[in-house]
Amino acid sequence: MDATTVAAAVDELAGFLRADGADLLLRDANPKTARVHLALVLDDVSCADCILAPDELRNTISAALERRIAGEFELVLDDPRRGQ
Repeated sequence: MDATTVAAAVDELAGFLRADGADLLLRDANPKTARVHLALVLDDVSCADCILAPDELRNTISAALERRIAGEFELVLDDPRRGQ
């Protein structure tokens, strides 16, 4: 897992969220543990209904990352709507 590739993929995904005031932050991309840790930021969301539901968002992010990241990885997504 290449951290640069992960960062580019996360930034691309975040672009879709930024249109509605949300953001997606890369907290860590650890090749030793094969873990990608992201945080969803909803501080400036103008359209709460425009953001996918937590499970749908996680699945969408995971699928997009799987297309860019070689090998298996664990996705950790901090989503404030889940009380994390």
